[in-house]
Amino acid sequence: MKDLYKTLGVAEDADPTTIKKAYRKLAKELHPDVTGSDKKKTERFKEINEAYAVLGDKEKRAEYDRLKHAPVRPDGMPEGFDAEAFARTFGGGVGGRGGRSGVQFSGDFVDLGDIFSSLFGEQARPRGGRGGGGGDGFAQARQRPSRGSDMLGSLEVTFAEAALGTRRTVGTGAGAEVEVQIPAGVETGGRLRVPGQGGPAPQKNGVPGDLFLDITVTPDRFLRRNGHDVELDLPVSVSEATLGAKVEVPTVEGRVTLSVPPGTSSGARLRLRGRGVKRPDGARGDQFCRVEIVVPRLGPNDGEIRKLFEEIGRRTAEVSVRSF
Repeated sequence: MKDLYKTLGVAEDADPTTIKKAYRKLAKELHPDVTGSDKKKTERFKEINEAYAVLGDKEKRAEYDRLKHAPVRPDGMPEGFDAEAFARTFGGGVGGRGGRSGVQFSGDFVDLGDIFSSLFGEQARPRGGRGGGGGDGFAQARQRPSRGSDMLGSLEVTFAEAALGTRRTVGTGAGAEVEVQIPAGVETGGRLRVPGQGGPAPQKNGVPGDLFLDITVTPDRFLRRNGHDVELDLPVSVSEATLGAKVEVPTVEGRVTLSVPPGTSSGARLRLRGRGVKRPDGARGDQFCRVEIVVPRLGPNDGEIRKLFEEIGRRTAEVSVRSF
């Protein structure tokens, strides 16, 4: 049985992030746009795509691991192999290839293709007739190539797009383009299914496969997500914290004005209601701005400013800032 972990150069216990990074690195190096007509690298590119199509999917990876370590039957198939169950798990990949070699998003180029052939090799295929156990079941499954290949791609969205939802135009397995809805609240690692936009049906009366998009959310420079809330570290000056101020802060919808109350201390959390991530019911989380008071560093030429702070210190000496 082909070792898909070796194909991607990762250990069998590698986590999904490690597998994804290894695949992307190889995909960029071996993409036909980079390697041109190099047949060996094109074949290697196809192999890593087929490997990631399995190892990048939790259900397919679990079934692959089970089959990989199962005892081998006399017919060359793993113990417990069932063609119909295999077809259900691996989807359109059992049905053969569509007319396009893959679908490309953000540098990834994947066609699930003939998963069985990739795992077990040509020698494991039944060679006709109805004489044999598990092999015969697979022969029957392959006689119904009515569904196109499922296809896998990746799509990057900004932090704000993930928080509010957006629409994107992507390529399909048939070489066309389709507009898809990216739901609000999506996170990195989420997978979006676009029915019927994978590989074309191999027969006139067949149906196309599905298109799956693995979502990556680009981190924001200032904003962080905490469930459906958004968090921000807000630097304020000593005078702004003492006297109060109106400051501009970034949100997922752009900059808004926030009021800093007089006497605000470091660590205070100021709330912007309804400026967080959109929930499934349409309501929004909040944005919390955590105050960080920035104390100026005085240089040798800042004597006048130093005197002002000393005067402030004398006048506020009776105000205790410590409780111990």
